Formats: sequence, structure tokens, C-alpha cells
Amino acid sequence: MNDTPTEPRLVKCRCHYCEGDIEFDASGFNEGDNCTLTCPHCQTETTATIPPLVIPPPIPPTIEEIEKAKQAELEQFKIQKIIQIKTMLRARLESGKSAFLYDSVFVPVDSQILDEEFASEFDVSILRKLGLLGWDVVQAVPKTKGIGLENIGTDTLFGSKWAGGVGGNVMGVHIIIKKTVSASDLTDDPDDEVGNFICNHLSDFLTE
Repeated sequence: MNDTPTEPRLVKCRCHYCEGDIEFDASGFNEGDNCTLTCPHCQTETTATIPPLVIPPPIPPTIEEIEKAKQAELEQFKIQKIIQIKTMLRARLESGKSAFLYDSVFVPVDSQILDEEFASEFDVSILRKLGLLGWDVVQAVPKTKGIGLENIGTDTLFGSKWAGGVGGNVMGVHIIIKKTVSASDLTDDPDDEVGNFICNHLSDFLTE
């Protein structure tokens, strides 16, 4: 007999005399042990052999639980990557080298093609805000939109004709910006400015 305390383990056996079902607690016995019981139906003593422990199959996780686990794993991976890159940046700065954050913003311009207007004004308010946060403008790369041109023929029989030409106009500019990283920017908080920058561009830091 096993004297180790365990959780109640209810098992069933059949009385050898009246064949009634008997349910009893077998938590103090091992598989294959014999025990003597009093049948609650015929009040006769009978013997029972402890059956093997039946372990129910594990309940599979729900889709929500799987997604939650994946998200937690991804967040942990991001934090580890942020710590790794910040450690590298600290070492670079301590060696006297420079480090920069590079990004880009798109600013529409107040140009027009035919009846389409891209923006009512050339608004650089985002650059003013970024400038106050320490971002410098490196370069502006224009984005153009091309269209097929039509000539309006004088011959009313054919009406308008496509002349085979291509025109277009600047619809905005991609402005490349950079910010110098200092030692004070590298805090232990993964959600600081550098941490958020790394997280937002994580795929760029996974390439070999």
C-alpha cells in the first residue's frame, strides 16, 4: 500500500456476489493492489483489484490561447532584440564613434494634374515638430505621377486622340531625416524613443 497522501481517486468495481457496481476511493493504493470492500448493495465482503490509472487526454489550447502565446513570444523576442541593439549602440558610442537613426516622412505638395489636386498647401508642420525633437533633414526625394496625354483633334469625325505622350507632376516629396543618438538616449526602457524606433523597423535589423 502506498502511504503517500494523494488526491481522491474514485474507481469502480463489480461485487463478486450480486454484481452490483461499487465506487470507492483508491487513492491510497497502487495499480494491481487487492483490497477488501463491503458491497453497499448486498452487504457482503468482496475483493477488488485496483485498475490502471486512466489519465484523460490534455485539453488542446483554444485559438485565442494560441494567439496570445504567439503574441507573448513575439513581444519577448522584440525586447531581447532591442536590448541587443542598444548594447551594441552603447559600445559604439563608448568607443567614440557616432550613431544615427534614419527615417523618412512623406509631405504632399500643392500641385495639380488636370482636375486632380494633391494637396491644398505645402504643409511642413511635421518637419517643424521633428526638428524640435532633434531630427535633421538629409535629403528630399520627389514623388511624381505620370499620365497619358491627349490631343484634341480638330477633325470632329475622330474627336479626341491620344498623342502617345506622357506627362506628370510632382505630387509630394519623401524627406529623409536623421537623428544623432547619444548615450542618454539609451535607457533601460524598451519603450523609449530608440526602443520604439528599433521595434518599428525590426525587419531591417533581422537581415544578415
